[in-house]
Amino acid sequence: MRYLQGNRIFPMHTSPVDDHVLVLQDDERIEAILPASAIDPALIEHHAGYILPGFVNAHCHLELSHLLNVFPEKTGLPGFLSLVIQQRNAEAEQVQQAMRDADAYMWQQGIVAVGDISNVADSFQIKAQSKIAYHTFIELFAFDPARVASLMEKGKALLAQANGFNLKASLAPHAPYSINEPLVEAITTYCATHGLPTSVHMLESNDENELYVQSTGLFRKLYREMGLAFDQFFTPTGKTSLASTLPWFHKEVPTLLVHNTIATSWDAEWAEEIHPNLFWCMCPNANRFIEDRLPDIPMLQKEVQYITIGTDSLASNHQLSIAAELQTIRRAFPEIALQDLLRWATFYGAKALGMQDRFGSFEAGKRPGVVALETDTPDGSWKVTRISRHT
Repeated sequence: MRYLQGNRIFPMHTSPVDDHVLVLQDDERIEAILPASAIDPALIEHHAGYILPGFVNAHCHLELSHLLNVFPEKTGLPGFLSLVIQQRNAEAEQVQQAMRDADAYMWQQGIVAVGDISNVADSFQIKAQSKIAYHTFIELFAFDPARVASLMEKGKALLAQANGFNLKASLAPHAPYSINEPLVEAITTYCATHGLPTSVHMLESNDENELYVQSTGLFRKLYREMGLAFDQFFTPTGKTSLASTLPWFHKEVPTLLVHNTIATSWDAEWAEEIHPNLFWCMCPNANRFIEDRLPDIPMLQKEVQYITIGTDSLASNHQLSIAAELQTIRRAFPEIALQDLLRWATFYGAKALGMQDRFGSFEAGKRPGVVALETDTPDGSWKVTRISRHT
């Protein structure tokens, strides 16, 4: 047994406790949380900071890790997407090494599980060999409904490849500005049939809403650059992107709405009413990198059931650290309790990915990983120390 003590223990499924010890079995499964007075002091390992389960990064793009420090900040979403499309390709070994480095960094930062977007199979072997547990979202996109059958075939082929590496995986539509109703229905029906979660980028910029409300804005410029015959397949709805597309999603499927940068209280209240399985994923450092703004997270906290935390990619972030994301939120919104932030980054993230039987809380029998988080360091950063040796 190991007996771990810090300034406070955050079990996540219950309230935090002081003067207690986390008891781990030899294989690092959770045994119990006991009063420190019940344990021989000579057996207790003392750690600086708070003791909590390993972090869950609910949204990442490992495939884009080679784009670290390539793009300028604050370009707006259409401009950022244009840069990614133009400069995504690189030498295979450069891409592979960048992904290996990013995976190792996330592990060092106390991340035990990741919801990762994949458009190709390049990351599968790295994820299969990783100490981190990945759920891979195979991302599909097209405006043309005639492409749905071929896209689903391609997506299922990638799913089979991922499963061949023993990776958990499911299908996911990309974003409102790159999908159609039959595609979303096909994807989420498949996920419902197989008991899998899905994910979609949502409410990332005002340009996204402008596109749906009146078919104007910078996305039209992007489509021209890409040579897409956009107007053949798209008719504005006069509604927001969320109101236009969320009804296409199967309500039984756990669905990550990623970014939510411009979400309003109406968006949140309406969406929660029509879809009972939503998880609102915040990626604050990427929001600032791309749009130079943050979602109204205190409002979302009041209106929605589940919030999760992601890092997005190194194309839109300087590091893949959940602690850094939480610190950004805390600086902008100090009224949000630390316990809530930590629950979003552990318990709810695990639930969103269907990994709550293993990760996210210190419930007996789980192997969620254990980290120590220091929020008061000399340089002002939040420091993560991995205590568990494996998950």
